Amino acid sequence: MKEVRIEDWLLSIDIGRTEAVYQHITEVCECLSCQNFRIASEFLNEEVLHFCHVLGIDLHKPSLLNAFSVEGDQIMYSGYYYLCGEIIEGEIDEWNIIVGQHCFSLIDVDGGKPEGLTAPYFQIGFEVVLQQLLPESMELMKK
Repeated sequence: MKEVRIEDWLLSIDIGRTEAVYQHITEVCECLSCQNFRIASEFLNEEVLHFCHVLGIDLHKPSLLNAFSVEGDQIMYSGYYYLCGEIIEGEIDEWNIIVGQHCFSLIDVDGGKPEGLTAPYFQIGFEVVLQQLLPESMELMKK
């Protein structure tokens, strides 16, 4: 386990185990909203990519990804990532860390757990507004 301090959070993370969980997720949603998320995420700044790397999560494999159209050609995404380990310090369900364009929080959500994930684990939720890059994706979200 490795202790990681990020602003007001102190996390104890098993990075190797977390990375292994994401490596075993081979099926990803292929809907246009999820495809747009993965493509738009390729253009994120280095700070967000470093944040995900330090925690051992795969940015492109969030759980329960939601997409909502916002003004202009943008989509607001929300979802969460699982991490193997424990929260030592940090408030649950408080949007308290901003990294690049992402707002992150420690959350308590049950469901959507990746196969092979065993206790202890916790979740980090996120919200981010990304550019719409696939033209059809906005049509699907307006239904």
